[in-house]
Amino acid sequence: MPKRLLERWRPECIREFRDTARLRYDDGLSLAAQGRRTGAIYMWGYSAEMTLKASYFSLNLAETSQITWSGHLLPAIQHGRSARMIHWPIHGQGHNVRAWAELLVIERAATPGMAFSADKNQKLQACGQRIGQLWNESLRYHNNLAYQYEVTQVRVAAEWLLINLAS
Repeated sequence: MPKRLLERWRPECIREFRDTARLRYDDGLSLAAQGRRTGAIYMWGYSAEMTLKASYFSLNLAETSQITWSGHLLPAIQHGRSARMIHWPIHGQGHNVRAWAELLVIERAATPGMAFSADKNQKLQACGQRIGQLWNESLRYHNNLAYQYEVTQVRVAAEWLLINLAS
């Protein structure tokens, strides 16, 4: 008997985040083409979240190192809150795209030879802020229909992150 979907999950790691971010981006394109605008934003928000996490954790982990909540995600969030002074709300803390973007910029700047250009930092933070204004993981519980301009803004921001944080 084949294993069920949930039993076939691979551990979360940088490679899994990157691969899945691209799939969720493509899912968003499909939903947008069907007029399912809020669903598209929902997928693109997750795409952006995984892209940012993959880029952040690639500073210190191998592509296939397992990423866990207690061993990696929560310590990164706590580090961002305390040492880096990022406003990181408790609700949905693991999914806060704006905060992950800020943490990535700060950590790359603090890592010799890894700092982004000022323009790239600004664009990265702008993408995180734009998505953060229009998306959170609780969007799945609401039936509001996103405006077309909101769809475009989130798609463009998620696409920029995918392209510019690919490695």
